[in-house]
Amino acid sequence: MDPMTLLHTITDPTRYRILELLMERHYCVRAVSKKLGISEPAVSQQMNLLKKAGVITGTKMGYHMHYLVNIDLVKETINQFAQEFTVKRNMEAEATERICEYECEKKH
Repeated sequence: MDPMTLLHTITDPTRYRILELLMERHYCVRAVSKKLGISEPAVSQQMNLLKKAGVITGTKMGYHMHYLVNIDLVKETINQFAQEFTVKRNMEAEATERICEYECEKKH
């Protein structure tokens, strides 16, 4: 998944709140539902999107699935986004500099 799509996935307000909880410790859908005051089906739907993106992983504990944040993926994505942003910013700065040089040469 490309960094922009993953960032979009994790910055949705509900999914972000879920991730905040899961950064503290592992939780099952029912516990997340109770903590956030959101229905279990709604939490489950949001967590499925996070699982599909690879942002969270589940571990079966008794009858319930407990979820954790895949912190390595989140860190990797943020680093990749920062690198891509830096490269694009540098390319834009170089292009702007060339345009300025061209405009200055045209005037003289």
